Amino acid sequence: MEKDLDEGGTAEPLPLLFRIIEMLFGSILALLFITLICTVGANVAGRFLFNYSLAWADELSRFIFIWLIFLGAALAYLRSEHIAVDYVEQKLTSTRARAAMRLLQDVLVLFVLAMFLWGAWQVLSTYTGHSALLQVPMSWINASVPVAVVIMALMCFYRIGRHLRGLTSKDDPGLAPGEGRSGDAQFVKVYRGE
Repeated sequence: MEKDLDEGGTAEPLPLLFRIIEMLFGSILALLFITLICTVGANVAGRFLFNYSLAWADELSRFIFIWLIFLGAALAYLRSEHIAVDYVEQKLTSTRARAAMRLLQDVLVLFVLAMFLWGAWQVLSTYTGHSALLQVPMSWINASVPVAVVIMALMCFYRIGRHLRGLTSKDDPGLAPGEGRSGDAQFVKVYRGE
């Protein structure tokens, strides 16, 4: 279970919905990764040992990789593991100023997610064919983008709410530069009892 630092620097567990999504996505990603390794491994073994290539293995591995990328991005966002430059935020001494900085970051992230969703909608509405070998509907493959974007947007709205609470907090003791949480990518993670 992941814990998240609030604006004052104390740990607060993520809501149940996000913990369930984290466990579900982690399990799906593990299964996809194992399937990817088995598919690519079988194809490599077939080529080198039997001089026979599985025609569908390349297509399947590509589709699995697409889902791995977008579900992994959503999981990394839930866990606050994306790279962030937090130099300016570390120099801020006010918890309200830090909350305002994080609010601005998440509003920008929400804007980028909206652009991703618009682009995904364009692709899903215009490209309705099937894959060449597996005959999988391409909408199933392209659905990885909106699935990831919706999960990240939910988390983003949650964080925006947290930042707004930090801005409206009456007590702002101030922090020395570099004290407290050092940025959105630096949330403290506490997994399963640690």
